[in-house]
Amino acid sequence: MNRILNTFICLISFSLNITFAQSEVTYLPSDAKFPNPERGFYTHTEGWNDAGALTASQLSGLKSKNQTLILRLYYIPKWRNADLPSTFLNMLQKDFNTMRQYGVKCILRFAYSNAIGTADAPLSVVLNHLEQLKPYLQANYDVIAFMQAGFIGAWGEWHSSTNNLDNTSSRSAILKKILEVLPPERMAQVRTPYFKQSIFNNYNPLTEEQAFTQTEFSRTGHHNDCFLASEDDYGTYQDTTKDKTYISLDTRFVPIGGETCNPTTYSECVNAIYQVQRLHWTYVNSNYHQTVLGNWQKSGCYDEFVKKLGYRFELIDGQFSDSTKPNGTLSVKLKIRNIGYASLYNPRDVEMILRNEADTFFVKLDTDPRLIMSADTVEITADLGIPSTINDGNYELLLNLPDPLSSIHYNPAYSIRLANMDLWEQVTGYNKLNVMVNINQNNSSPDYTGIKVFEPLTIPTSVEDERKINRLDYKLKVSNYPNPFNNETKIVYNLDRAGEATLKIYNMLGQEIQTLVNETQDIGEYEVDFNTDNLSSGIYFYVLKIKSQVATGKMILLK
Repeated sequence: MNRILNTFICLISFSLNITFAQSEVTYLPSDAKFPNPERGFYTHTEGWNDAGALTASQLSGLKSKNQTLILRLYYIPKWRNADLPSTFLNMLQKDFNTMRQYGVKCILRFAYSNAIGTADAPLSVVLNHLEQLKPYLQANYDVIAFMQAGFIGAWGEWHSSTNNLDNTSSRSAILKKILEVLPPERMAQVRTPYFKQSIFNNYNPLTEEQAFTQTEFSRTGHHNDCFLASEDDYGTYQDTTKDKTYISLDTRFVPIGGETCNPTTYSECVNAIYQVQRLHWTYVNSNYHQTVLGNWQKSGCYDEFVKKLGYRFELIDGQFSDSTKPNGTLSVKLKIRNIGYASLYNPRDVEMILRNEADTFFVKLDTDPRLIMSADTVEITADLGIPSTINDGNYELLLNLPDPLSSIHYNPAYSIRLANMDLWEQVTGYNKLNVMVNINQNNSSPDYTGIKVFEPLTIPTSVEDERKINRLDYKLKVSNYPNPFNNETKIVYNLDRAGEATLKIYNMLGQEIQTLVNETQDIGEYEVDFNTDNLSSGIYFYVLKIKSQVATGKMILLK
């Protein structure tokens, strides 16, 4: 499918034929592994009753593992027949604050039981608990990716209820209450396709016209906690062929993910890649099942999942006005593709940024990036207005895909990074377009008469101060782990300035063995894998250079 997303097109008639200069840029794809919001491998975490609040140690290392998601599973058996106390609700709020502090979001689930045969709660208690949770979900949905239906039976997986909740009527009541207490911008997930079909009495997958309309049907996705365990994933599918066809269409517009649970030939890489791609998986548990994950790493598909679970946007090329005037028009055309397995499911802003050393301006486009589907290539075209009060000068043009919610809108941890070389600005969360636009009152440009006009960008003082601190906090350093190592190690490094960076490996004789990095990079943290299949045991050195600065380290290879 190759569609054109027209964000805003202003048609103007001219009495003269005037040709305006344009810049054309081709973008290079990047094969790098990096974190992006609301997708990828996740870390499983649990809170029990009012104990086990999230800690810095649980979240601070996620970004180094390219993770931005946690599953936050709250077991609340203590209140199977009572209200949720303030001690639990205060812990819940504290957890949301901690997630926000570390730039992650959660897959949220509640359960009363962690074993078959252990009691869950009556329906009336579940509905009351959801009503109690409502103000906390409403106030903190910025860090909730989506919510799993939960509550019923063992692990909240909607089976083995001790209170006879594993029926369509009770499941429907709980799902619809969840969708009521969640803000309409957030979705819920159910454990099998049959649950969604029976609750809504609708066996047809979502269509593009129904998608993102904030109806209960369009807000219900899927999770599978025995993925690739068998042909029917241990009963996840009733009619495997029909159900997988249904899921493959429905999950174009709702999230799906979960965990593996049984190492078999069915979970090996060839079939795993096929199923993940076909069913549009967005996330997978990074902790379970360890044998399945280990086989993926040995067979080479794990790294592909790191990069392609969920969305992965890649710019192809662009055309831009390279000059305009105050009150003039800036034309933009970008070609972008999604090489990930799935699409976005939550709302996301798309902004163009104009910036020089003194001033920064932004304009929000009408593009909905949720419609850039897996394997899609689309064009984003826009005619944009330059403010009449802008100062003459050369301005850099950038693309920003931030979270739309004001609480995290300016936090770069929640902005989308494009899979291209030399575009990402870690401090701001912007993607550079490698374009300079000259704005001068003497330039020829059609006057702009539309409504999409760049506005001055005012970043909250606290965020701007944090960005300045982040720029200063990075020091040039390099290390590797594990060390000593066998066959493969990760080299991690920080850059305290932008520029041409190189990372090279040398042996004890000073001979260059391999160049791992040779590209322009921004301030920030990076990591690269070093594979030593063709090297013998011994001591090796890595040398990191950027401009006149050098950092080195020593590693020991043991085979």
